[in-house]
Formats: sequence, structure tokens, C-alpha cells
Amino acid sequence: MAEGPDSIRNVCLIGHRGSGKTSIGEAMISLASGREGRTGRVLDFAEDESERGMTLGLSLASFNWKGRRINLLDTPGDGGFIGDAFIAQRVADCAVLVVHAQDPVQVVTERVWRRGEKEEIPHFVVVNHLDRERTDYAGVVELLRDRFGTSVVPVNLPIGKEGGFRGVYGLLTDTAFDYETGEQTEGPPAGMEAEIDEAKVRLFEAIAESDDTLLEKYLEGEELTNDETFEGIRKGIAEGLIIPVAAASATKGAKGVGIDRILDLIAGSAPSPRDRSRWVSGEGDEIPCAPEAPFSAYVFKSYVDPHAGRLSVLRVVSGRCRSDETLVNPRTGSQERLGGMTRLLGRDRSETVDEAVAGDILAVPKLKDTSTLDTLSNQETVLSYGRVELPEPTTAFAVGATRHGEEDKVFEAIKRVTDEDPSLVLTRSEATGEDLLSGLTQMHIELALERISNRYNVEVEAKAPKVPFMETISAAASAQGRHKKQSGGRGQFGDARIDVEPLGRGEGFEFEDAVVGGAIPRQFIPAVEKGVVEAMEAGPIAGYPVVDVKVRLHDGAYHSVDSSEAAFKIAGSLAFKNACEQAGPVLLEPFVKVEVLAPTELVGDIMGDLSGRRGRPMGMEQRGERQVVQAEVPQVEMLTYARDLRSITGGRANFHVEFGHYEEVPQNLLEKVLAANEREEEVQKV
Repeated sequence: MAEGPDSIRNVCLIGHRGSGKTSIGEAMISLASGREGRTGRVLDFAEDESERGMTLGLSLASFNWKGRRINLLDTPGDGGFIGDAFIAQRVADCAVLVVHAQDPVQVVTERVWRRGEKEEIPHFVVVNHLDRERTDYAGVVELLRDRFGTSVVPVNLPIGKEGGFRGVYGLLTDTAFDYETGEQTEGPPAGMEAEIDEAKVRLFEAIAESDDTLLEKYLEGEELTNDETFEGIRKGIAEGLIIPVAAASATKGAKGVGIDRILDLIAGSAPSPRDRSRWVSGEGDEIPCAPEAPFSAYVFKSYVDPHAGRLSVLRVVSGRCRSDETLVNPRTGSQERLGGMTRLLGRDRSETVDEAVAGDILAVPKLKDTSTLDTLSNQETVLSYGRVELPEPTTAFAVGATRHGEEDKVFEAIKRVTDEDPSLVLTRSEATGEDLLSGLTQMHIELALERISNRYNVEVEAKAPKVPFMETISAAASAQGRHKKQSGGRGQFGDARIDVEPLGRGEGFEFEDAVVGGAIPRQFIPAVEKGVVEAMEAGPIAGYPVVDVKVRLHDGAYHSVDSSEAAFKIAGSLAFKNACEQAGPVLLEPFVKVEVLAPTELVGDIMGDLSGRRGRPMGMEQRGERQVVQAEVPQVEMLTYARDLRSITGGRANFHVEFGHYEEVPQNLLEKVLAANEREEEVQKV
């Protein structure tokens, strides 16, 4: 029988790379399993994660702790894979931010925290690695309070410092836990009295402020009961009024230090799914986490195995559903059978479940027409939920099959990988005819290509995408195109005379038939136009398409026997090429609109870099504590921008790019621009 929502705790681990999120998670699993020592790598189970020593994708471990079902979501801490952390904060009911005691707040720390605030998800903080040198728990807490607000308060304090860190003192229970001796003693450890008194004042003030009745009692000097204290902290956490901080070291000793205290905090004080009615349907209705409500579930992760097929992980938002029931996918309209439901412990399906109930997280195999971020719903009451807003891709490569004949296999493999990771996007550029795989960083795309190669045994060619240059003319001109060929038998003859003139930017192509007196028979005039259009595919400067031109066909000649549509098509093509060369051909380059969001102190460096890319500043505006720099920049100058901006700002800036307009390339820059484009196409290959 499925557990009810009140006994479930859905928690995600977030934080920057190297903070020890996965180590904290592994230590929790080890304790919950009851085994001595480590359980091994449960969460980072993929081969590429082991090779790189870092989390590259979201993983789930479901286990029990003191009567609670804990669904633990471990997320990547590298900015290139942050999309999974954003998704986890949508489906979890509490986020545990793990910070490194030596370097607590990095770029990713702030990014995931801001996303958590947007999702209105309660937070805990775990200060990890307190057994390292030069660590100061009190200093970290002050930094966190300065950065994230005075709601940040410690619920326990470390006993011992650096290499001598051996335990924690619980401010709520007045109990000291020594992990070296295994002893629990009531009362404050010697020498910590002043530190404990100060921390208790902060904590109990925060608890009292979570409820008007408790605040009145606290201000009148009355002592809060244990029940009032724990109910106050539970309510304060759920409402975001209290952000508890816990001390820990995941790797010290056989079981870590403070890990069981974190589990107790989650089990006892983290909000249940029922505590947080934050799911809103596409129609704007708030959907309660109630087992008696119509069934709906959100698919937030897919694992695609080339042999076993797709495994979909879903958060049950409302209702209950027995195994083998049929549901509907509102996006596709297709029906899906929810069979073979299981819990996950890393890569393993640890437990079969007969019924899915509101608030739980489960995995189901072989959904035939459901993708990541889709909804599954009861057929009678159809509900759907919006997709998680993911970071915008900043890096793209043109992709294709390395080996001829494998095109279908390659793009099917890419489709499967993008279904696993919706932060990867496959699109087609109509301007260049290339298929583009876009991601958050170059490493993000490289990993996707490695997975494609290893799993599906196909090779993907990847290189920098072409910049969609175009060509046009700057003056009017006239020219003749004459095609005459006589080689025995019937010959070929066509003669076309045209005028060309430039059109306004973006007006495209215009063809005027001004032939009079039958100089060219009517049936051959469309062939002339077709020849002109084909000639426009490759301009005289560098072979880019020609745009914004008017062509006027005004005269010509024909032969009653040798003229044909094919001959006049060639004549039209020759006429256009001749006219274009005389009409002052110019190269057009695309400009993009760029918005860079960055801390104020970095604005000068960013502006200087954009100017060096021939960019034009278009304004600045304040957005929260950060500045938005707006500029127009030639697209060819942006090919390495994601990498360079990360280097300039230490990863503290984000940017958005969209197409702007086309402009003529100045003649003095023509060779430089074309050379830069060719160079980047050669250099940027994965």
C-alpha cells in the first residue's frame, strides 16, 4: 500500500560543484540502509560521472527514515548541467543547499538559490567539510545571512574545529552528539556556553516570529514548550521564514558527522507535499496534493537505455492511481498505461509499487509517447502543468552523421539524448540549412555527443555553426545573358536582358516582366525567372545568398527551333550574375541583440569586451541587485562569447541573444570578417 502524502518528504540537494552534495546524499543512504561504512556510488552511477568525478545529471534515491518516506534528488553543481537542478526544485518540496565550509557561496550557489526563491521552495542549508583546514562555521553562517537574509539561523553548532571536528550540539534538543565516541550528552559542551546562548536567541526569535501566538508568548518572557518549538520551526520552514543551518562532514569517520541530524531535521521539520499547494494547472487552478482528487503526475526525468528502453520518473501531483490504469497525455492526446511502477535507488529499481499516491515520486517503464516535462492525467478530468523554465542555451554546434548512410540513426540518437536532458535543444537553421544542437556550455554538448557515441555506436560530426551571411547590391545595373550552344543536331539558344536595382533591407526579391513585342515568348519567361532565382543562391563576393534585389526582364531574343526552357533558364542565370558583378555587390552580416545580466562591478569589463567585438551599446538597466547590459553585436563576433564571458566574469554573468537585423560589412573589414568566420568553423570542432 502506498504511503500517504503526510509521511512523504521530497527533498533535493543543490549547490555548487565540489560542495559535497553527492557525498551528503550517499552518507544519508548509507545510514538509512543500516549498513556499516559506505554503500558505494548509488547516486553518481553513470560511467561518465565516475570518469569525471562529478554529478552530470539528476538522480533519485528513495528510502525510509524514522517513519518517513524520503525521496532524495541529487542534482549537478556545474553550471553546464544546472537545468536538472532547476527541474528538481519544481518537483521537490524542500531544497537542501550544501555549501563548502571553505568556499560557501559560488556562482551556481546563487543561481540555484534564486531559482528556489522563484519556485517558492523552502530551504535548509548544510555546511559541509567542517573537518577541513581554515573553516569557520560562525563565519559561514554570517556570510549566508548577509547573502540570503536573516531567516538563515543555525539549528546546531559544531563541536571541535577543523581536524578536531567530532560532533554537533543540537540547539533545540540541548543535546551534544560526539561521533568519535558515539556518546550523546545533555547540556552544552564546556567552553561553548556564550556561542550557544547567542545562537539560541536567534533561533528562538525566528521560531516565535513564525506564529503570532508564539511571538506574544516569547515577548512576554514565557518559555515555549517542546511541542510549540517544533511546530513553530516546521511552520516557519514551510513558509520560508526560517532557513535552518546544520553542521556536517559527509566523509569523516565511517558514517560522517551530523548526517543523522540532517535526516532527523528532514523527517521532522521539512514540509510534506500536502503542506505546499503550489501546483497550478494550465487553466490557472491550484491543484491540492490530495489522494481523493483527480489523478495527475508530472514527468520530470527520463532515462533512455538503448536495450531496456525509456524509464520515466514522475512526481504524483494529485490523486491516486493503481498499476495498469490508463492515463492520457494532454500534450499529445495519446493514452499511456502506468504499469510496472517502482521506486529508485540510483540506477536500481529497489521496490515495486502497486499504487501511486499524491506527493510520491516513482518510476515507470516504456511510456510510448510521453517526454520529459509532460503531464499524465486522469482521462475524465484532464489536467496539465507548464514546463519548467530552463536556462537558455548559450552554445550551439552544427551536427550531422560522420558516416554516410547513418543520418537517421544519428538523429534518432540525438532525439533520445535531448529527451533525457531537455536543456539540450535540436533545431534546424533555415538560413544555413544546418541542424544545430544547443546546450548550456561546450562541455554540456560534448558530454551529449559522447553518450550518443557510447550508447548507440554512431559517430556525430560537430562543428561551429555557419554565420548566415548574405549578399546584396548597392547600385542599379544592366546586363545580358546569352546561352548559345551548337554541337550537331538541335542546338540551345536563349538570350535575356535584365536591369537590377537594390530593394530596401528585408524586402527580398521582386521580378518584373517588361518584355514587349514578343522578344521572348511568354512560355520562356518563367524559365528566366527560375534561372535568376537559382543564381541568387550564390553571390559574387563569397558565395552567400543574394537578397533584396529587383530584377526587370525587358528584352531578349529566341530561336524558333533551338530555344527551350532550359536554355532561357541558363540565360537568366548568366544575366543575373553579370548584372550583380556590375551593381556594387556588398556583404551583409547578421547583428544580434545581446542582453548580459551581471553584477554591477563587472559591467565595465563586459562593455569593453562587447566594444572589442564591434558591438554597439544600446543601454543599461537595473534588475534586482544586478545590471542588464544591452548591445547590438555582429553574430560572427559572438561565436566564442559563452566561453569568453565565463572567463571574464568567473561565471557570474548570464546572457541572452536573439536575432536583430542585417547590415553591410564595411569594405575595410570584409576580408577580416570572412577570415574570422572560416577560422572559427575550423577551430570549433567537437
